[in-house]
Amino acid sequence: MTIRRLLAAGTVAACLVAVPGAAMAASGDYDGDGMPNTWETTHRLNPRSAADAKGDPDHDRLSNLQEYRRHGLPRDEDTDNDGQDDRDETVTGTSLIKSDSDGDGRKDGDEDYDRDGIANEDEDDAAESCTNDDDDVDGDHVDDEDENELRLKVGSTDADGDGLADGDEDYDRDRRANEDEDDTVSDVCSGDRDGDGEDDEDEGDVAFGVVSGFDVGTGALVIERTGGTVVTAYVDADTEIEVERQETDAPSTSEDDGEESEDEDADVSVLVPGAVVDEIEIRRTTGIVEEIKLLG
Repeated sequence: MTIRRLLAAGTVAACLVAVPGAAMAASGDYDGDGMPNTWETTHRLNPRSAADAKGDPDHDRLSNLQEYRRHGLPRDEDTDNDGQDDRDETVTGTSLIKSDSDGDGRKDGDEDYDRDGIANEDEDDAAESCTNDDDDVDGDHVDDEDENELRLKVGSTDADGDGLADGDEDYDRDRRANEDEDDTVSDVCSGDRDGDGEDDEDEGDVAFGVVSGFDVGTGALVIERTGGTVVTAYVDADTEIEVERQETDAPSTSEDDGEESEDEDADVSVLVPGAVVDEIEIRRTTGIVEEIKLLG
């Protein structure tokens, strides 16, 4: 009789121990970390490891558990693509999943929450580590947070389809490529992975093509691209023509180690066969060349 009671008690105790695990499994959270199994699986986390709750794979300073509770994406530092990292949204009180929280027509990243003259999306640029540096998901060398201001599109490397990468364009015509607009002398995250002294964003830069013909009468300009395709556009009186001159023997006055370049205004006389076209802006609707830069 005593043995039977002990066995019965042991059975009850075993059931009591098993209940919590069974309840967690039944609720869809094997590891009891507060994140459902399906959500963890969807976002490539481990539903059987509670350590995932504290992880931060997108380096936005929000843990996976915090991302889940706020409906964020644990592998995207800017869930709603408004220019603000997810962690920064919690500081300004804006939504992680709505790009325009107050509905005023401006993305949250372009707002100035504390009215200090610095946009929300730029507040953390000076302080964040290189690991937490801004995303560039399409690899066009323009940070995702800056794409909308330059009338570009996150996910597209050539938003206007003119054959020139977005980073190499010059949206505001200030003679600085889009990819260089946010560069500062204090930016330690230059991104020079191979240590050759040239930033990664400049490694892939190649000339647009070579002039194969120009008709002064009609303004027709024919350019043969590096890949062999031919582009025909038209130069008119408003076309800005520049030649970039390289001076490698000049004394070092900047971080370019003695290599300086200067853009000189030019006219159609430089549009000769064989001239190397570094950059070109062509108006899609008319085919008119708005700006062209040659390498001297």
